[in-house]
Amino acid sequence: MLNRLVVKNFAIIEDIDISFKDGLTILTGETGAGKSLIIDCIHLLIGDRAQNEMIRNGEDKAIITGYFTYNNRFLESYLESLNIETTTNELIITRVVSPTKSSIKVNNVNITLNDLRNIGKYLVDIHVQFDMMKLLSKENYLDIVDNYRLELTNEYQNKYLSSLEEFNKVKDEYQKLLKHVLDIQEKREEYEYELKEIKALNLSINEEQEITEELELLKNYDKIYSLLSSSKEIIDGDTLSNLYNLKENIESLKDYQDSYKESFDKLNDYYYELESIFEFISHKFRHLDYDPKRLDELETRLYEINQIKKKYNKDIPELLEYLDELSKLLSSKEDLDIVLKDKKSEVDNLYDLTYQKALDLSKLRKDIASSIQKDIEKNLSDLLLKSKFEIQIKNSDKENDKAGSIFTQKGIDDVEFMIETNIGEGLKPLAKIVSGGEASRIMLAIKALFIKSRKIPTVIFDEIDTGISGEAAQRVAEKIHSISLNSQVISITHLPQVAALSKNHIKISKVVKGNRTYTEIKELSIEEKIYEIASLISGNKVTDKQLEYAKEMVLK
Repeated sequence: MLNRLVVKNFAIIEDIDISFKDGLTILTGETGAGKSLIIDCIHLLIGDRAQNEMIRNGEDKAIITGYFTYNNRFLESYLESLNIETTTNELIITRVVSPTKSSIKVNNVNITLNDLRNIGKYLVDIHVQFDMMKLLSKENYLDIVDNYRLELTNEYQNKYLSSLEEFNKVKDEYQKLLKHVLDIQEKREEYEYELKEIKALNLSINEEQEITEELELLKNYDKIYSLLSSSKEIIDGDTLSNLYNLKENIESLKDYQDSYKESFDKLNDYYYELESIFEFISHKFRHLDYDPKRLDELETRLYEINQIKKKYNKDIPELLEYLDELSKLLSSKEDLDIVLKDKKSEVDNLYDLTYQKALDLSKLRKDIASSIQKDIEKNLSDLLLKSKFEIQIKNSDKENDKAGSIFTQKGIDDVEFMIETNIGEGLKPLAKIVSGGEASRIMLAIKALFIKSRKIPTVIFDEIDTGISGEAAQRVAEKIHSISLNSQVISITHLPQVAALSKNHIKISKVVKGNRTYTEIKELSIEEKIYEIASLISGNKVTDKQLEYAKEMVLK
């Protein structure tokens, strides 16, 4: 529950510190005093987006801090995932709103706005007048049903979404494979020609380099021959023989002095290396040959290779890889047909599985809808609405829909809220027949049920009693009070009937000091509460009769 709210420099609020208690707390005050600003601050603490316009004029930042206690294992687990200390079951949430550096902290740990929203849904449910529009908008009905048993519907929906994700993945794979097969069929003659053309060249991976090296030799034959011939003359001389004799002499010297050993070892290695080099040069000279015909053949071959490379914009390794791809493409038509058939079967099976998961989710929703209809009708009766209420859930038909267009992120269900407010008129869509006062009571009837189901610790009503009077107002007051027996309820109201049943009463006032407007708060004593309720009754000047009536309402 919300235990304390501290606000600094928020709109006309300069500095307030409100302690909230359990049970029903009523906020009253003149229009514009700041009642809704209090609700706006709580909105920020559970994940509403901040605006710079919220900062009090002349200040550089607004600070809103909420002190909460909680008892929810799902929230506990989520807080642990964010590394937020949870040993005391207390949360201090601080929002700093600034044009330059805003921040969100929970127990001094910085978190994101999305994280705050995930935390806030376990702490507070806020009803504002805009929620009436949600009630009258069919797009929200599915969420209303799901939220009644949120953990259970999330479990079923996650199974459905997992299956849907796999279905979409395999469907995309099938579409790509189908396009691939159709592409082969359309370009088969072109591929066959390319295969024949590249294959005819009989390319090898290192051929281009080998041709280049051989051409370099043939084009520079005269220079190579001259250099090798000169080298052969040196080899045929006494160089190697003299080096051998030198090696033998040093070998003998090392028998007399060890200092010659290192020189001998090096010379010995050099001698055998040089001998190997001489043999290599002699071999090259013996096998050196010039063939003009071979030169023409190599130049022609290199030209052909360069032309095919240019045509396909690929080097030889890429051409060989492409050749392999073409071979597989053109030789595997039957294999591709089998793969395509298997993939189509996989798509169909996943479609059926996903549809079944959607039906499982739909059945759960229908069971939930069935279980809450009577409770909502009872709540409506408590609020003087003798109405029939029905939640209709229809499934999208899968006939002729193998593309999966009926699947949405929320399933395949279409939900309609039907109500009969006048006996004998028949069920009609809720959005088409309710008046403002009826909408408020219907929303309260639904809220009462869902608050109890979700075990929401703190509930805030911002004028949910708008447009209600007479006996209906008393019933609304009693329903709000009944909610406060299990949840902390904070309500802004103009109804004396609601205020009279409050456990705590806070008055919000607007004052002007030194050409600045300020919001002030005051927790009312029993006598002050009676006077405030008399003011709500009179709407203007309070009489003794109204005070007596207010006292009777409070103390009965």
